[in-house]
Amino acid sequence: MEPKQNQPESRKPGLIGLGLMLVVGIGFGLGHWFRPASPEADRLPIPSVPSVFTGPAKLVVYHEGPSLPQIWIDTFSGGPGYPKIDLRPLVRHSDGSWPVDGDVYLLKARTFPEMGKNLLWMDLTGKVSSEGMNPVFLAQAYDPAGKQSRPWRVSPWFFMKKVAPGTNPKVAMAPPAKWWAESSALFPNDPDLLAAIWIKSQNRSIRLGGDAARNQALQQSEASLAGKTASEDECWKAMQDGRAGFSFLPSWRLILNPQTGGGLIRWSVLAMGTIVDFEVMAVPDGSAKKEMACKFLDFLLAPSQQAALLGATGYFPVRSKQGKEWEGSSMAMPAGTWFDRSEFILWPYPQPVVSVPAGGAETNTVVPANGEGLQKE
Repeated sequence: MEPKQNQPESRKPGLIGLGLMLVVGIGFGLGHWFRPASPEADRLPIPSVPSVFTGPAKLVVYHEGPSLPQIWIDTFSGGPGYPKIDLRPLVRHSDGSWPVDGDVYLLKARTFPEMGKNLLWMDLTGKVSSEGMNPVFLAQAYDPAGKQSRPWRVSPWFFMKKVAPGTNPKVAMAPPAKWWAESSALFPNDPDLLAAIWIKSQNRSIRLGGDAARNQALQQSEASLAGKTASEDECWKAMQDGRAGFSFLPSWRLILNPQTGGGLIRWSVLAMGTIVDFEVMAVPDGSAKKEMACKFLDFLLAPSQQAALLGATGYFPVRSKQGKEWEGSSMAMPAGTWFDRSEFILWPYPQPVVSVPAGGAETNTVVPANGEGLQKE
């Protein structure tokens, strides 16, 4: 085979490129060697560019129940230096454990002690004010000293009453043994609440029922309503599209859609009172953003947010006057002093709180003969 004649010419581009690289390298080196000893006066400082791998500061907020209005989240995060809110629903992991990476927890009162087994709650004394708060919501058995939590919204549970032309009103307040026989009946899947209603329907006190009454109520509720329960959202949709004609739902659902039921649905409450479920706010002591977390709690308890709470979420504010908890509501509330006879649902049952009242001072304790005080239920 004859050698190629143009082989030397094919090497020329490579040699030229190598020469150009050599010239550029020598120029860069000389420029570095003879650079001024001090910075040039007219040179602008290099701008500081944040790393694309570092996101903005966030405040992780876990919530149980309806979500916060987006406008509230945007308002809080819009302040200078305030973090974005990473709002997450509070649900158990697949292994049954609770998430412990939050900076703020907005949770039901009955969940508070359960989560306290895995989290050490921060002392909020002097950091989150309770001034002006309705006294009926303070110093409850979930946190007797009021140190680690603050109530922030409440939900009275009224009961559905079907009103059909020419018929007597029918109140959805009966033991579960009667509920399951109702045609097209569907109930929220909340065994604790159903058990509380079961006890309440028998004119017995929920908070003095004890573990035995609670277990019995749970068993009867689950047995009677097998196949009749669903999530609250599903119950609500079923009532809207006609698949279910009989249910009970918390008051805020009716406020969000008052036309459901074609005007034939009303709320009622028995003479013995009703059940009030409420949510508290707490901050883990291990959070690195405790100061900002407390500011967020103050924000939710501020008069402007509390005044808008009923219209925004259907929940009642805790900053209210006693006896006027529903003042400003556009919903027709059950008449009478039902709230004074209401009971807070706190599962599991709280243990009696032992305290020694100060001498001569008014107190909310009952003093037995042995001198020890038991907080009133």
